Amino acid sequence: MVVFNHLPVLLIVYCSFGFALGSRVSISNNGYRDIVVAISPDVQQDKAVDLLTNIQRIITEASADLYTATRQRSYIESVRILIPQSWVNITANPNTWESFDDAEVQIDLPNSKYGNRPYTVQLGGCGDPGQHIHLTPNYVLTYNSSLITSQFGPAGKAFVKEWARLRYGVFEEHGYKGADSAYPTFYRPGSAQQPADMVPNVCSNEPADFTIDYGCGVDPETGLYDSNCMYSFVKTFKPTSSIMSDNRMLSTAVRFCDDDPSSLHKHNREAPTKQNAVCNLRSVWSVISNHADFAGNNNPPAAIANVKPMFNIVRVLNGGRYVLVADVSGSMDSYNRISRLNEAARRWIKYDVRHGTSLGIVKFSDTASILSPLTVVNDSARQKLMDKVPYYTEGSTCIGCGIQTAVDMLAPGGKGGVIVLVSDGMENHDPLIADMYPQLINAQIQVVSLAFGRAAENEIEVLATKTEGKSYFIHDNGQSDELNDAFTGSLTYQPAVPTGDLTVVLFQKKYQNGKQFEDYVTVDFTVGRNLTFRLEFTQRNYILGFYIQSPSGQLYQNIIYDNTAKLAYFIVPGIAEEGDWRFTLNVNSAYSQDYANVIVTSKARVDSTAPITVECSVPSGTVVYNASTTAVRLVAVVKQGRNRVIGANVKAYIEAPNALLEVVDLEDTGVGADTNKNDGIYSRYYVALSLTGRYTLVCKVNSTQTTYIENGSTTRQRSAMGNFNRVQSGGAFRVEQPKVNPYPPSRVTDLKVVAIQVDQMSLTIEWTATGDELDVGTASAYMIKYSTTFGYLMDNNFDSNLAVQVGSQDVLDGSLQPLESGNRQSVSLRLPLTADEVIYYVALKAVNKNGLLSTTSNVVSVKIAALKPLQTQPSTTLAPRTIASNFTVGCNGVLTTPSGLLTSPNYPGAYPNNYNCQWTIQLEPGSKIRLTFSHFAIESPFDYVEVYDGSSTSATWLLQHTGSTLPSAPVTSSSNEMLVRFVTDATGNYFRGWRATYTAA
Repeated sequence: MVVFNHLPVLLIVYCSFGFALGSRVSISNNGYRDIVVAISPDVQQDKAVDLLTNIQRIITEASADLYTATRQRSYIESVRILIPQSWVNITANPNTWESFDDAEVQIDLPNSKYGNRPYTVQLGGCGDPGQHIHLTPNYVLTYNSSLITSQFGPAGKAFVKEWARLRYGVFEEHGYKGADSAYPTFYRPGSAQQPADMVPNVCSNEPADFTIDYGCGVDPETGLYDSNCMYSFVKTFKPTSSIMSDNRMLSTAVRFCDDDPSSLHKHNREAPTKQNAVCNLRSVWSVISNHADFAGNNNPPAAIANVKPMFNIVRVLNGGRYVLVADVSGSMDSYNRISRLNEAARRWIKYDVRHGTSLGIVKFSDTASILSPLTVVNDSARQKLMDKVPYYTEGSTCIGCGIQTAVDMLAPGGKGGVIVLVSDGMENHDPLIADMYPQLINAQIQVVSLAFGRAAENEIEVLATKTEGKSYFIHDNGQSDELNDAFTGSLTYQPAVPTGDLTVVLFQKKYQNGKQFEDYVTVDFTVGRNLTFRLEFTQRNYILGFYIQSPSGQLYQNIIYDNTAKLAYFIVPGIAEEGDWRFTLNVNSAYSQDYANVIVTSKARVDSTAPITVECSVPSGTVVYNASTTAVRLVAVVKQGRNRVIGANVKAYIEAPNALLEVVDLEDTGVGADTNKNDGIYSRYYVALSLTGRYTLVCKVNSTQTTYIENGSTTRQRSAMGNFNRVQSGGAFRVEQPKVNPYPPSRVTDLKVVAIQVDQMSLTIEWTATGDELDVGTASAYMIKYSTTFGYLMDNNFDSNLAVQVGSQDVLDGSLQPLESGNRQSVSLRLPLTADEVIYYVALKAVNKNGLLSTTSNVVSVKIAALKPLQTQPSTTLAPRTIASNFTVGCNGVLTTPSGLLTSPNYPGAYPNNYNCQWTIQLEPGSKIRLTFSHFAIESPFDYVEVYDGSSTSATWLLQHTGSTLPSAPVTSSSNEMLVRFVTDATGNYFRGWRATYTAA
């Protein structure tokens, strides 16, 4: 007997608290302060005045709407609008701490998927704050037009909707058109308050009054209106909730739905919305009211007469302000740390820090002193600053002394600035790091911490998190040299530049223990300007030669060596050829302790084309206090400009405290750590947290045959991207208490009904497989239950005997055996016979090898009844099609209904080997059968599908097909009988199989 263990409610915290700390917005006395709206450097100035005016109008409207929606608990008090450095003749104050990348709202060119629609980038799950709100210049300029209002609703409420996603981590309460959507536009309710057979998938305080748009039919596979059907609300439908629902409801909606049973805005738990799926049926208001802004009676309802925001327009006048704060205590002599710091910092100053940046240098041991005041970096100043980098050690460790000196140095320039803190020891003098938090936070200073060696003070990672900075760990004897990553990573806080001027890392690798190393880097179609090969070495005598060869065979040997910086480089003139650039590194094998790093960077091929970039991060923050209760989420965002890159191969390289390297595949499947499928955000939980100490992260990305840029093209219009490679450091995180107990499987959030068969009382469900621990590995089993009562699947009721559990005897096709996390899983199930109309609710839990259960999946429903036609627009309605038998019966089965579905076993997943099965379709005499394949991917030429014009293989042969292309045309019989045969060989395969529908011709 298997015992299913239940973890305490607080065992796993899935939140990404790093994002909660990632915004500098504060709330006091109900007012949100210092919201930053930043305009991209790619936005032209020609309509600057109108943009700035309309931004203020939209947010002023939003403040009043937010005050109402949050029940008088919040409004927008102050906003800072950051304009590009290139804009002229605009009255603006100088900025200090504001930046485009960290802004809560970004005014930027459109993403092809969303167009002018406002949207929020959300990397986390329920309750996790988002990254930023995206508004296009065209939306801001035309927000009040009838077209924009009809599409997206009144601008103030549209902003509140996005603010709720960004700040509170809630999700939409409406469905989407499209066959791939896990959140359909219609569903069958079980509630008596919904009189229609199928209703719009929304959360509303009153039953939706609507008509079906002209041309809708019934999907014969699910019995629902087909995936491209849409509804229209009648003019008398004027709901007051929910703001997170359909944009067409925003003209009257003023509230969020609530869990309170007595509320006028009661949450719809039955609707298959993303909010219900991701937040486990919690209402939007439940999530919001438990946010830190309001929990514990923070910011209680207050009567505020004036909720109009104050606006301050600021502009970048100069470069960023940086202070290098270097530990020179005695322990920095160990492992040659002080020399490595000196070399890396000198390289950073000479080659990486932009012109116009202000840089100061501070050293500290038991006291701190200024080596160089803030100095504007230019050609003449670089060498002077390099000469000030410390190279000897002295005394003990007072980290707070160094921070205080840097804070004082930055203070005359106003708030903001970046401290790059390098330390290897435990602090043993006052002031301590913790004493500096109030000053740093009040001054809006960000700290980039570099922990040098395993004995470095633990508090420096906390320091980075509290100041919205980054954290890096420098191994003394690790797999790679992270100093370069750390110093270059600190430069992300510089003022934003046009996308055409971004420098991206194409390749980065450390070479040691050998004589000759040959490797290559791919230059793709988005890059090629300033292609730079950079060779960093521990000493010049180690390098014997470095040679570069272009894709066309041209050899480059004239490498420039800078021995004082321990660096060599070569910049390819003009625009580099596309293709694989090969290089050869010859080294002196006698120097076994030495090594070299090769780093290849480039800019966009042309100014107008953005390069492909990757952002690599640990959203859960730089400190994991207890790995048994906090899961670590790894995230990589791959995009070209504003458009996401889909189908890439993304790997995370984690170096553990014991210096062992683990490779984790990051997925874009919508499972576990990955909230949305196919959105260019690749995620996975990291579960190997058995050691205390510091872990480092690097993300590497390359293309596959199916990779594409989501630029608005249809599937048929997409062309091959070609090869590309990217690498990006994700910094470091520190685990204080390692994981002791295993995690349960992640929750399934995309369960859906893909087919029903009324006459055989069966249904087919599909979902994305979860893992054994969270989204890693393969679960041991699935518990699938159904009930005619929605509540019997909810909360603790799922684990009772109130719902019926599916067993192997109920499986008609497919399997309950779990697949590896990320794969699509499908199973057809038998339901009890009944003569009455009945709605069944279905949900599941995953079980792992330790008997731990996931939380309950999203709930889906199926109605075993004929569809009642609804009135459509215009009044001449299109008659719905009859629900058809569409279940793929077993071998030698007979299908007799007028239309139906045939698939390979376990479609869309690997089908069995040594399979020889046939299906007979028999319709009414006088009929003909039309068979249409919609998907086809089987092993060629060993597996094949045959179609015969009759009920046996002796009949006329209509089709034999194999491979991964669809048959050129539907197959039509000459009579009312057709036989379909599927044959596979004994070899393994990873093909998805095939899918076909038949109808009476």
